[in-house]
Amino acid sequence: MAIGLFKRLYTVRKHGAQTITCGYASAPYTDVRTMLNVQPLSPDELQALPEGERTVKRVKTYGAGKLTSADEYDGVPADMLFYRGQWYKCKSSVDWNHTMLSHYRSEFVILPECDQPDPPEVTP
Repeated sequence: MAIGLFKRLYTVRKHGAQTITCGYASAPYTDVRTMLNVQPLSPDELQALPEGERTVKRVKTYGAGKLTSADEYDGVPADMLFYRGQWYKCKSSVDWNHTMLSHYRSEFVILPECDQPDPPEVTP
């Protein structure tokens, strides 16, 4: 399928459920390598955002697997994407199965500089 031509290997940090220990929230995570097509949002997509959110860096991804946005009810933090040296948090992931190129389209927003976790460990 044509969409696979533009995919590259990226690190996605997938989180488990949060726990509270000594008053601090923590969540176990696993860094996985996955094939994604990552693109910046188009000017039209940025224009559709509320005015205060247009200046925050965002990217969209296309891939075979569903990514997870934050779930406050179940206490699961959002998946994170490591892209060009910075972490982005998943805001949405939608199944686009209405064509023969079935895939998930996800949107990520950059984490503020003060909230950036350490980069993933490099695996061969």
